[in-house]
Amino acid sequence: MRRLDRYIFTEILGPLGLGFLVYTFILLLQALFKSAELIIRSGVAVSQVGKMLLLSLPWIVVMTIPMSVLFGILISVGRLSADSELVAIRASGISLFSLYRPILVLSLLLTGFNIYLMIAVLPEGNHALQRLRVEILTESLTEEVAPRVPHTGWQNKMLYVFEAPPGERRWKGTFLGDSIPIRENEVVVAEWGRAQANGSEVVLSLENAYTHIVDFTNPEEYQLAHYEQIETRLAAAAQPVATSIKRSLRELSFSDLVERSRDPAVDEVERRIAGVEVHKKFSIPAASLVFGLLALPLGFNNSRGGRSSGFAISLGVVLIYYVLLNSGEEFAREGDLPPWLAVWLPNLALLFIGIFLLARRNRDKSLLLANLDRWLRERLWGPIAGFRRRRVERRTARRQAQRLARRQRAQLVVRIPELRLRFPNRLDRYVLKTFFKILVLAFLAGITVYIIADLADNFDEILENKVPRSIVLDYYKFKSFAIFYEISPIIVMVTTLMTFGVLSRTNELTACKALGMSLYRLAVPAVLAAALLAAFAGVLQSEVLAASNERALELQARIKGGEQPLRSRQLSDDRWLYGPGPDRQLFNFASYDPGERELYRLQIFRFDADYRLTDRLLVHRAQYLEDGWWRFSSGWMRSWNGAEETAFERFQTAVKYRLGEAPEYFEGGLRLPEAMGYLELQRYIADLEASAQRVPQLRVGLYNKIAYPVMSLVMALVALPFSFRLGRQGALYGIGLALALGVALMIVLGAFKALGEAGVLPPLVAVLSPGVVFSVFALYRFLGVRT
Repeated sequence: MRRLDRYIFTEILGPLGLGFLVYTFILLLQALFKSAELIIRSGVAVSQVGKMLLLSLPWIVVMTIPMSVLFGILISVGRLSADSELVAIRASGISLFSLYRPILVLSLLLTGFNIYLMIAVLPEGNHALQRLRVEILTESLTEEVAPRVPHTGWQNKMLYVFEAPPGERRWKGTFLGDSIPIRENEVVVAEWGRAQANGSEVVLSLENAYTHIVDFTNPEEYQLAHYEQIETRLAAAAQPVATSIKRSLRELSFSDLVERSRDPAVDEVERRIAGVEVHKKFSIPAASLVFGLLALPLGFNNSRGGRSSGFAISLGVVLIYYVLLNSGEEFAREGDLPPWLAVWLPNLALLFIGIFLLARRNRDKSLLLANLDRWLRERLWGPIAGFRRRRVERRTARRQAQRLARRQRAQLVVRIPELRLRFPNRLDRYVLKTFFKILVLAFLAGITVYIIADLADNFDEILENKVPRSIVLDYYKFKSFAIFYEISPIIVMVTTLMTFGVLSRTNELTACKALGMSLYRLAVPAVLAAALLAAFAGVLQSEVLAASNERALELQARIKGGEQPLRSRQLSDDRWLYGPGPDRQLFNFASYDPGERELYRLQIFRFDADYRLTDRLLVHRAQYLEDGWWRFSSGWMRSWNGAEETAFERFQTAVKYRLGEAPEYFEGGLRLPEAMGYLELQRYIADLEASAQRVPQLRVGLYNKIAYPVMSLVMALVALPFSFRLGRQGALYGIGLALALGVALMIVLGAFKALGEAGVLPPLVAVLSPGVVFSVFALYRFLGVRT
């Protein structure tokens, strides 16, 4: 290998490693946050969480390697171009095609490694990850059942427990029914209940249990049976039960995929999707070659933009590639394109563009065609440049007029000294400009990578449910607000580190200290910018996020194949509610009409002090009158004393009945805190607590609406002492430090949040503790800074 090839090769490795760390870290952020909750709240072993993260790495690495190649080449070639080294190389008669040789070697190595991951590692890894997720989910569900809260964490079943005695791994008073009761209905009421994990299922053991079986259309035939102990097997609600063709295909080996794509006995749509998966084993790794070819001419044109411009270009290219790839998969599924062409089309298109741009750059021509280049310079940049020139001329003329006016005034001038605090001065504006420039790029990177990863995860359902492209675009449009809010603390920390890291590397911090300026004063604009961003995040969650999250949930439900908003994190289904007050009542209803204030197929279960079922009422239609009175139409009621039935009454005409609860009580079960504003959530919590429901999770969500935006300011303060000490260690060291601090932040946030939701800590203490911990840490680090 020539010395020049080795030099270019080594220049690329640093930025490539930097991009790999950044992109991989962004994709792991959400997994790390969830892992912290699993460790603290659900009692999952740290080894299992580590194994889950390790099994998640292959598919993340497969995505981030091509992105890192593009980023590394753009940054390194841009640096060579900015330092005029490429000009010197071209002046020596060396072609740009020759410079592509080390890039080609590096791209081939990474392509081969990616193909190995796709064929040998990814199928088994996906299968093991899926099994581990089901196992962890099953185990965690047994820990998440809270007393007096209807729980619908299993398929088609609702579990309700009255007490969870401390020190015992069982519940006192257990009720099991259908989450959405059907005509032939069965409920089980037991004195004691216990849940144990058994592979991918949960075995629910019930002691001293009574089973109630009835056909709603024939209530006279009612079956009541008593058992000393019975066992029921429950499947997790999130268990992947082969509902998605592509999910199962991703766990198949390469030979099985090829066989599936050619088997005439297999459904045609499944054959096409299998063919897509076969070609993706090679097309995604080959993107490293295409990106390497495309990055060389784009990087050479990057002498003025520097690293920030290269970073923005890499995001744009990656976004275009994955949009084309996902669109091609959709066309292949519908049969509009053959699988090989649909998958390889993005590579071929970018390959053609890369060869074209490299050929033009090698002839020292503009990357754009002459007519297009002239049109852009004259029609687009010309008016902008003219506007800037006229603004400068007006400013200069105004200053000259002011100086001339001062000369024409009286000659005797008395100057009285005054104390003026000039902010922002020129240096403050310079720091703010650098800060916001890096901030915008960091947010673009975070949001873009997040959307790409989420799109790859949801694309199975998008294709299977034939979701229109407009719904997908609207979903990510509304989802982007939540992404911005969630990653703000990390982005502010990275921006602060990079801003003062750049100033330190160029010795500008040293020059400021030599002029007698304290680093504390120099950091003021960055701290104010972080405080402004924290305030903006607070306004965002107060005024925007409630509506945008609600809309995003609705669109996500469409993507997943449903019609109602997903409520995967809520604690109870809307159709099951525990009654307020001292009476032990459990309500269930099929639907509610807020306009007519009517409930349809309302069931009421009443229990005695030992949590045995004493009364059961079913009404096909209940209309609210006033002052707690309802009109029941067509229904029946039964009463028991243990296993002995004491009364049965069936009524066909309307009956006036005092239920006590107003219709507003039935308008919804526990909702997601992110889908409500602060005041709405506060009122909602008060209503739930009035009905004897423990909602520490919602309390944590309420206080977090105030505490989380402030974390942006706290993380800026944490980053400042580290950034002052970076010196000339470079951006790679700063990014590595940011990754470590980001991991620590996610773990601490997840740990304290889980402790608050589990009731170990008061919700307010749990929410405020991360900010206090990191503020004290920042203060300690500031003590050793030479300002």
